[in-house]
Amino acid sequence: MRKPRVSIFAFLLLLTLAACTGNPRPTTAEHGLPAWQIPPASLGTQRLYRVSYHGPEGEGSFRMTLRLATLERYQVQAVDPVGRSLWSLDVSGERGLFLNHRARSSCVFQGSFDLSGVPLGPFPLLTLPALLLGRVPSAPASPPQTRGRESTFHDAADRAWTVDVAADGSVESWTLAESGAPTVWFLRQESWSILSDRGRGVQVRWREVLSEALEKDLTALEVPAGYRDEPCHETTVPESPQRFRSP
Repeated sequence: MRKPRVSIFAFLLLLTLAACTGNPRPTTAEHGLPAWQIPPASLGTQRLYRVSYHGPEGEGSFRMTLRLATLERYQVQAVDPVGRSLWSLDVSGERGLFLNHRARSSCVFQGSFDLSGVPLGPFPLLTLPALLLGRVPSAPASPPQTRGRESTFHDAADRAWTVDVAADGSVESWTLAESGAPTVWFLRQESWSILSDRGRGVQVRWREVLSEALEKDLTALEVPAGYRDEPCHETTVPESPQRFRSP
């Protein structure tokens, strides 16, 4: 069985603000919703995140913008601390377009999101917004077992999940295990979301610093002139995150 990798969900973000204040809790109602579902009020919104990364490629911080139109339509754009574009992601259904602006390259892919150098998931494309919003990025293949605040289930890939949910319906933490061994962890710590991948030695931290209504429909991203096409599994972020640290 393939070992999960968190190679994006820092995910493709890159966003540091000189001054920002984060919401300690999601502003949308989550009570009563399954932990893997996105609150309806989160649809049709644009959200700005402050992100930090620690892993084999180094350490860094950046900004990311999530534009979530519907459950099947979203875009993510990442910039460095001085506003230079790093990469963009455009997802419609099971299809995704990834633009690496530093390398001037592009790739189109289907299904799962697994790009080298972009820390964030062995998870399907359509679950990335759920992950960023602090929900569980996978659904049970059969009814979960619940004991108090804790639920356990297996997903369609037979991976084992353990989820801890607060009284207000927000996800406090989850653990993803494969072959009996924990491999990926998620934890809420005050206003921060923290994702750790044991196998790759990667940790990503992010928090929402701004949320507003999405005022117009998303326009499909186009590949700029001069960008070369390459397979997604070979698409890498050309510079170490160390180069994108805030002063």
